[in-house]
Amino acid sequence: MEDGRKELVLLEFKIESGKPPLPGVSENGTINEISTQAKSDLMKRRFKTPKADKYTAWIDTNGKELEEQTRRDAQMRRSEVDGDGLEAPDGSGEKAALEDNRARFTEPPLQPSEKRRIYFGPETPVLAPLTTQGNLPFRRLCVGLGAQVTYSEMAMGLPLIQGQKSEWALMRAHESEATPPSFNSSDCVVKVYDNAKDIKFGAQIAANKPWQALKTTEVLSQLCPHLRVIDLNCGCPIDLVFRTGAGSALLDSQGKLEKIVRGMNAVSGEIPVTVKIRMGTKDNKPNALKLVDRLVYGGEEALRSGEGPCGAAAITLHGRSRQQRYTKNADWNYISDCAALIKEYNEKGNDLADTVREADGRSQANGKVYFLGNGDCYSHVDYQTHIEEAKVDSVMIARGALIKPWIFEEIQQGQYVDKSASERLRLVEQYVRYGLETWGSDEMGVGTTRRFLLEWLSFAYRYVPVGILEHLPPKLQDRPPAWRGRNDLETLLGSDNYKDWIKIRYIVQACACWVSTTNCAVVKCFLDQPTRTSTFSQSTSRTVMRLKRRAKRRRCICYILDITTMVRQCG
Repeated sequence: MEDGRKELVLLEFKIESGKPPLPGVSENGTINEISTQAKSDLMKRRFKTPKADKYTAWIDTNGKELEEQTRRDAQMRRSEVDGDGLEAPDGSGEKAALEDNRARFTEPPLQPSEKRRIYFGPETPVLAPLTTQGNLPFRRLCVGLGAQVTYSEMAMGLPLIQGQKSEWALMRAHESEATPPSFNSSDCVVKVYDNAKDIKFGAQIAANKPWQALKTTEVLSQLCPHLRVIDLNCGCPIDLVFRTGAGSALLDSQGKLEKIVRGMNAVSGEIPVTVKIRMGTKDNKPNALKLVDRLVYGGEEALRSGEGPCGAAAITLHGRSRQQRYTKNADWNYISDCAALIKEYNEKGNDLADTVREADGRSQANGKVYFLGNGDCYSHVDYQTHIEEAKVDSVMIARGALIKPWIFEEIQQGQYVDKSASERLRLVEQYVRYGLETWGSDEMGVGTTRRFLLEWLSFAYRYVPVGILEHLPPKLQDRPPAWRGRNDLETLLGSDNYKDWIKIRYIVQACACWVSTTNCAVVKCFLDQPTRTSTFSQSTSRTVMRLKRRAKRRRCICYILDITTMVRQCG
């Protein structure tokens, strides 16, 4: 500037990575965009799902055969008790019974395809599927901070089959989620794993009937080319989902759940199928250990009909019951017990490797089952503790990421990251920018961004800066007393008053509006190094006045006075 002072200007630019663009990426950098014609075909029931139809019909037939076989077994047991059953002395009667039993069951109409290899390890922290909050802008923000695996919000199967736009919008992802996750080759025991072909983004679905889950899986495998896995939600505690028989209701219907997973594995093509469960539906009555055993080894009905494991590539266990919802502490001792069971199964598989008894790669992806823990992970200390003590492959992070998105950065660096108030505000501004790019900068897009921003701030205010904590590590269930930050902006970001969240929203909305219209020095000064208003140059003052007039013409509410007040306080 003329008087020798330096003016900071926020410039918009794109970093050229030198890599060829991914196929199927739209102009705004999103993937898994579904065409209008495909949605129309789904709505009019013109979209064919031959694999799901055949397998669903076989499930019905197989169920009747199992019922008939159960009735015959009961009759045989009664006849043996009555003394009427006669067996040949050479044992030929038992052999004939076994052959007859085997012939009574119909073979499945199709076998699973060879699955794409995936990997979970200590270097791959997972962002959990978060209803309403696990949207594209927030996932994009977390990926930029170090999240290695992401999931879509839980999508209901029936609306997806019916082609509803609102549900298919959940399958959209940013191109940054199509990049490979971190990978340490020295720790990998997965055969033929190609990290270059792996991606971060997976889809999560919920269904209450086998035909819904199978049709949804086949449709996703055909229309969404960029999917790491398809995850079945068996842990959602919401009453609206539970009463329909989906979500955590499947924990009490383990036979149906096994059929669903087995069928999804058969129709998903090369995409692996994973499952997310809870400890159970009621407190003090956990049944996840029994369910994990069934998902890993196969149920009694499957073993009777000669089938192997159901084919789940990974299982995630949330250490709470449905009745607990999100209260109390997660039971990591129970998670550790389930991890020991899966470890035993994987060791048996390693012993049988390269033998005739080795599991078929089509029915068991990766040659092993990955196991992830979920619940009460709020720092890198919690993450490492769960990895080392519970012996899980990785940890899925949910509320810890909502309160502190840079937890993934802490995990990578192995130390606490004390974000300043201006750095945290910059993350909020970045989220708003991502939201406007995703949902648009028109009235509807701005309203959608406002709504999700306020929902996120209802979690983010619970963060207490590391620099003012009395003891470490912080606990997710702790409720600290009222505290004052190191400056007024930090106190504002930690306020539990919704009016303060709205004030933050106005501040960031104004910043985003300025950035989208011009290169404004005020924005950069405010976000990076808050400066006293008296030091603003005349050119900056003219820019503010011009933006006021422009905002008034565009009917955008930009609270310049609130921002000026914040600048004075932080300066």
